[in-house]
Amino acid sequence: MLLRLFWTYLKIGTFTLGGGYAMLPLIQHEIVDKQHLIDEKEFVNMIALAQAAPGLIAVNSAIFIGHRIAGWRGVAATVCGAVLPSIVIILLIAVFFRQLKHIAAVEAVFKGLRPAVVALIAAAVIKMARNI
Repeated sequence: MLLRLFWTYLKIGTFTLGGGYAMLPLIQHEIVDKQHLIDEKEFVNMIALAQAAPGLIAVNSAIFIGHRIAGWRGVAATVCGAVLPSIVIILLIAVFFRQLKHIAAVEAVFKGLRPAVVALIAAAVIKMARNI
């Protein structure tokens, strides 16, 4: 179960752009809809708690869901899975960005990602509003 939780959050953290709110629909799809580890009502309640607590919503939701499913070891698995991709990506960008930031294609990619991120966050807000 711990490996499954880690892998789920690692996939979500790796392929989600836009931060924690953009991750919420993917977390819901994986944890609630696909794996049936918690139900819809419990997910919405955990998201409400994650929003109320200080810190990042992605990490807070990972903490609540990991603890609910597998206790403190589940917390370690979900939080590590959620933050590890971001840490690796930020380190890679920091190393290479100075050399690549003047390339037109790189600038175009970053400009193109902006609307996609806005759309992901809007989708999360709409989906959560329906459930509330």
